Amino acid sequence: MKVSKAQAAENRATLIAIASQRLRSGGFEAMATGDIAKAAALTHGALYSHFKSKEGLTAEALSEAFRECHEDFSKLDAKAWFEQYLSPQHRDAPDMGCPMAALVSEVPHQSDAIQRRFAAGSEAFIALASENLGRPNEASVERREQGLFMIAAMMGGLALSRALKTADPMMSEAVLTVIRKQLEEYQAG
Repeated sequence: MKVSKAQAAENRATLIAIASQRLRSGGFEAMATGDIAKAAALTHGALYSHFKSKEGLTAEALSEAFRECHEDFSKLDAKAWFEQYLSPQHRDAPDMGCPMAALVSEVPHQSDAIQRRFAAGSEAFIALASENLGRPNEASVERREQGLFMIAAMMGGLALSRALKTADPMMSEAVLTVIRKQLEEYQAG
């Protein structure tokens, strides 16, 4: 049975969305194409009609994760940004969250193409942070450094909070609270 162009585009978008969530929640090992196709109610062959390889799907899923993250944070002021990024909700939903915090330790073990895709997404998110979080009235170089610092602190804090959540829930909460407070003070100057 022939699939319409509109249905094919919808199928592709569904595959990318599912893969993006799986990538963020389970890392690169969670990118089992058969499971992704099944979750999308498609065949394994249908998945490969949209992507030349598993790496192609992974690259698109990674780009989608960064696009969603950028969209979620693009309209927020600094306080809202810190509150949303360093929140229990973000910590507890890695499948819908920042791909940097979810994947940073795994990316060095991936192909050059995936590493470049991660770098491009990270660069765009750092640029957004520099614009939205950098101290007002600072030169662009200083704002970039501030954005880079704040993203690294938030990403590391979120990753640490996730790692501690089960074994030490109080410390997990404390990490989010302390990093958020310190960043708010730093950003205020």
